Amino acid sequence: MPSALTAAQRRELALFVAVVLTATLAWEGWGLWRTSQQDQALRAVVQPGDLRLISSVTCPFCTQARLRLREAQVPFSECFIERDAACAAEFQAHGAPGTPLVLVRGQAQLGFRAERVVQALQARRQAAERGR
Repeated sequence: MPSALTAAQRRELALFVAVVLTATLAWEGWGLWRTSQQDQALRAVVQPGDLRLISSVTCPFCTQARLRLREAQVPFSECFIERDAACAAEFQAHGAPGTPLVLVRGQAQLGFRAERVVQALQARRQAAERGR
């Protein structure tokens, strides 16, 4: 049976636990802040009709994207390849290997990443402004 910890060992253990706990809380806080910033950027650039999700009813990543966009109050449309023949045909036309297929003004992105959506819309708007 192991011997009891010395006072010094208990202090070291307590310090270690405190450091790990602090780092974990900081990491989680940073993640929440980052998500909040991304959601704010999405709301600022996405207009109705800009964003379409091609989803599958069995896709957990599709569900995550849908819930994130709804929670962030970002306008988007969605179709399901199992329920809508036109949706399935559009999915096949893009040759995507999986879902969600995110269409940003018709430009396909596999998977949902908020920063990619924002970058694509900002780039299109900048190109349109240069073309005026």
